[in-house]
Amino acid sequence: MKTERERSVMLFTLLGDVYIGGEPVAEKTAVKLTSGDQIEIKAADEKSQVLFISSRRLDEPVAWGGPIVMNTKEELNKAFDDLRKGTFIQDKISY
Repeated sequence: MKTERERSVMLFTLLGDVYIGGEPVAEKTAVKLTSGDQIEIKAADEKSQVLFISSRRLDEPVAWGGPIVMNTKEELNKAFDDLRKGTFIQDKISY
């Protein structure tokens, strides 16, 4: 499969195990790909489904802590503090 080198690419195995670039990846696993312009995905099981996600690369620092992603460790610590205080989500959106 062709990919665009300047994009950020992530895969999620929805059903079954697969091989991504020759590496085994278990079902229900997220994989962030490194730079490149091609990826090979092969099913390890008879039935496999992979969600392919491609987006414009942000080129920003990333601090990741479980379900929360921020730009710095300080922002991440504040987010978890806000979550504990119940002030993490400040605006409620109604649809």
